[in-house]
Amino acid sequence: ELRRGAVCSVLQKHRRKSYHLFMRVARLIYIPERDHTFPATSPERPFYGFSVAGMNIAAYCASRLREVGFEAVFDPGTPVSEEKGEIIEVSMHDFSPEAAIWLAFCGAGEARCEEGHLLARKSGENGLTRVFTRKEAAIERLVYPWDLLEWQERVMEKMEWEDFSGREGVYVMGTLRVGEGTVIMPGVVVEGAVWAGDGCRIGPNCYLRGCVSLGNGCVVGQGVELKNCIIGAGTFIPHLSYAGDSIIGSDVNFGAGTVCSNFRHDGGEHRMVAGGKLEFTGRNKLGAVIGDHVRLGANTVVLPGRVLPPGAWTRPGEVFTGA
Repeated sequence: ELRRGAVCSVLQKHRRKSYHLFMRVARLIYIPERDHTFPATSPERPFYGFSVAGMNIAAYCASRLREVGFEAVFDPGTPVSEEKGEIIEVSMHDFSPEAAIWLAFCGAGEARCEEGHLLARKSGENGLTRVFTRKEAAIERLVYPWDLLEWQERVMEKMEWEDFSGREGVYVMGTLRVGEGTVIMPGVVVEGAVWAGDGCRIGPNCYLRGCVSLGNGCVVGQGVELKNCIIGAGTFIPHLSYAGDSIIGSDVNFGAGTVCSNFRHDGGEHRMVAGGKLEFTGRNKLGAVIGDHVRLGANTVVLPGRVLPPGAWTRPGEVFTGA
């Protein structure tokens, strides 16, 4: 009986292992040298936890991998036992579900983009390497701060929205979704896709257009216009301000009349400092990247493509021309 029980145990273990060999299992990987998103991300808001509209980067990548057939997706650094089967490690920075699923059906190896950056890898002996062009596989870049603005559009185009057609004094010519306890005051105009977290206060008389994501506890007040912005939790933009194509951190305060401009007079391409280098962005509209805990004095003007580090302060009436 003991011998029979031992044999049965071995057979069950073999069956489990055989089953898991057919499972498509992925683990997301974070590559520090490919992350130039600071100060949009920070130790307080790490890259894979950076979120828009309630969706963080790790959760977004996991959902996209499940769409192409992965049964299990693990967060970066999560230990995964051998019983789970062969693990495909997938970069969140040059993200390609198509390259990852191709590798799942191959032996050991790597998938890379034309620039040589890692897309996905599977460990083992005698690995092969395949280079994917962007015609062969879609590759979503999440490397620079301005990439996060494009990522926000992809996230929000798939969201479910609420019906505000019966709300008096609120004009939604697009889509709007709000969290628990969020107050929308009269005179608010939405022209695009707007997501507000819990406990926000929006209005009166403000204009939100393009894709706008507000973290929990934000205030967007009288006479404020926001266009294509990502705004962290607890940030106050209380009155008479404008921000376009900008990423604004958590616990930031805008003094009255503050402007984050986003357009050059010559309509040319913006450049921005990222990873210690001045980079071309491919965008002719780009505002500011503002770190956490920044304080902007009344009537501050931030020039396009500028970066304010965490904790920075400006004086009233200052024109910020820094990095």
